[in-house]
Amino acid sequence: MLCTHCSKTFGVNAVQNQRGKGLNAQIQCPHCDAWLGKNPILTRLKIVAFYAGFAALVYGYFEPEMRNLTTPLAIVAVIVLLISHMMDHLKVTQAPEIKEVDDSEHRQKYR
Repeated sequence: MLCTHCSKTFGVNAVQNQRGKGLNAQIQCPHCDAWLGKNPILTRLKIVAFYAGFAALVYGYFEPEMRNLTTPLAIVAVIVLLISHMMDHLKVTQAPEIKEVDDSEHRQKYR
């Protein structure tokens, strides 16, 4: 996986903290401690579009009279599936706290 906050990659096995369940689950990046999650609305849309397209294709296969209705429905479902899949990515839901560093001594050297 790729963290959208620090842009570092990490494996699924490296994830130690998780909160929430189901489609609202969030994970914590092991590098920068940012909480990452996916958009549950887009995930639900992706699931519904997949099963609607699959059901339309199967129904159209076994009922040839309905193919002029099920084929466009399956095409639209696949388009919605692909668009929602491209838009559904990890996003930062809670950024880590930025620690303030006192570098006044270092700045005094160059003044």
